[in-house]
Amino acid sequence: MNNNKRPYILMLAAALAAAVSPASAAPLTGQWAAGINYPGLGLRYVTSEFTAWEARAQAESNVRVFGGRFYRYFDGGAEPVELFYGLEADYVTYKGEVSKGTGWAGEVFIGGEVFFAKNLSFQMDAGPAYVSLTDDKTDLELGGVQYVVNFGINFYWGGK
Repeated sequence: MNNNKRPYILMLAAALAAAVSPASAAPLTGQWAAGINYPGLGLRYVTSEFTAWEARAQAESNVRVFGGRFYRYFDGGAEPVELFYGLEADYVTYKGEVSKGTGWAGEVFIGGEVFFAKNLSFQMDAGPAYVSLTDDKTDLELGGVQYVVNFGINFYWGGK
């Protein structure tokens, strides 16, 4: 996807989330969630009213990212809008025109989840991520901080 279109997609997604009136729902202990996020998929398990863990896989162009996330909800209540913060750790593979390799990424994020139906939510979060990549042939390593915005839709099921 053209990087110039990303801000417009984010604004459209935020406007859609704001236009939909929130439903009275929130993640419940023991629930699972399947998520479609840009540009990948996730599987989340809510371990308590305040915490959740998620496995994620993302792919775009010649980059693949596999990792996990920890979520900490601020209030843990049954509100239509749930605010959270968390940590993410990822394994990264890439293939460019002249190089290919692997690396890792770590992110701290803050965001929110708006429930627009009993088991459906729109999620958006953002934060700084440190990304470190190593070229397979030369062992040249490059690392730096990137600002990351994630958004997606989650479908919840199960729970106590």
